[in-house]
Amino acid sequence: MKIGEFAERTRLSKDTIRYYEKIELLQPDIQKKQRSYNEEDIIKIKTIVKLKQNGFSLLEIKMLFDWSQNMDKDKELTKEEIEKLILLKETFQNKYTEMLHKEEQIKQIKQVLLRADHKLEWLLEKNRERFR
Repeated sequence: MKIGEFAERTRLSKDTIRYYEKIELLQPDIQKKQRSYNEEDIIKIKTIVKLKQNGFSLLEIKMLFDWSQNMDKDKELTKEEIEKLILLKETFQNKYTEMLHKEEQIKQIKQVLLRADHKLEWLLEKNRERFR
């Protein structure tokens, strides 16, 4: 599919899609200067959007994608590659800790909303009887 349809299906602007290409988050098939996207690209965009909504920067998303696409578990790593992996691991551990914290906050907010809902329902029920 061409960029217009891809933008419509992903609900992103063409400029955003082009930017994702520029920073190499997306690599569409390009033939005769025409971009061509597929369902795999849509899945990738959905993942990017979810990660962004949950506090990941584009740089962190790129690091995650690059690492997962280029991982060779049999490769002997250089000292520099090991240092990069350690940094990457720390970044992901920090994100995981942030997610746990957000999850706890959401649980607390859900409890507050549930209590408020019960109180509102009780109040409405009590006052419905007055107007029957």
